[in-house]
Amino acid sequence: MQMIASRELSSKPGAVLSRVAAEGAMVVTRDGRPMAILTPTSAESLVEDLQEIAFSRARRAVRNLRASAAEAGASSLSPEEIDREIQAARKRA
Repeated sequence: MQMIASRELSSKPGAVLSRVAAEGAMVVTRDGRPMAILTPTSAESLVEDLQEIAFSRARRAVRNLRASAAEAGASSLSPEEIDREIQAARKRA
């Protein structure tokens, strides 16, 4: 995947967008660190493209939650233990 400095994007946005359309997705960097991804889209595919991004973020969130639960020892709770935890949290709220 192509990398592009944020300075180039801000100084030549039209040229960068033309490259994205021709070459595909690009990673925008700041001080050499990835900050964003530019990806081509169109009026016809915009909704689908946005859904794909949302689904990807949701998958990452679930993966992170599962990892956190495993670290906390909560991934092996039984349904009854989960219900008790929920009831206890509701009482505290």
